[in-house]
Amino acid sequence: MKLLQTAIQNTAGILKIEFDDLQLWLDQYLGITPYTQIRLLRLASKYQLDPLSDEVNLLETKEGYLPYITIDGWAKLINQHPQYAGMSLRDSTELIDGIPTWMECTIYRNDRILPIVIKEYLEEVRTDHPSWQQMPRRMLRHRVIQQCARLALGISANEHFATSRNSITNLSPEMKTEGIKLDEENPKSRKSRASELKTMISREVMSINANCVL
Repeated sequence: MKLLQTAIQNTAGILKIEFDDLQLWLDQYLGITPYTQIRLLRLASKYQLDPLSDEVNLLETKEGYLPYITIDGWAKLINQHPQYAGMSLRDSTELIDGIPTWMECTIYRNDRILPIVIKEYLEEVRTDHPSWQQMPRRMLRHRVIQQCARLALGISANEHFATSRNSITNLSPEMKTEGIKLDEENPKSRKSRASELKTMISREVMSINANCVL
């Protein structure tokens, strides 16, 4: 697909990496749709996050792959922000199976009088993903840092990965339908939906192009 190749080329230029390296990275995910690839490329180019350095990645869900910013990506965004003035973390003394019931993150900005304080509760954000089962404290810490940084630094919520156990959340309607099901018994419907998907991809490519510095 020409639009996808253009998006890969532009993103590689923004990140100053080789086109073939980025293409190879995308190829490792079997069955990934062109629209999901475009979403990943848009996320990478918008925030200048390098997938080859594990700053942005794809999360496999029941509905398909979902682009998200890794903790390394969040650390990069936090530390490079010109108004970032520090962070502190605090956790609950009350435990559930030896895990704090909540963790709190505070981010300080040079241009704000009061810091941004966010608290995340284990029962509300814990999922069935293996990472949450194997290292719940680390995942809770990552989650509260991500949410605090999202609000403190103004990072778009729609680009943030979901935490629902069984469904994708925090996504725009277009992203929720990226795996558009075509009605095989209705050629007109299939053509219409294919055209809709092509339009959505074109819109994402235009967004990547806008971030591309020539």
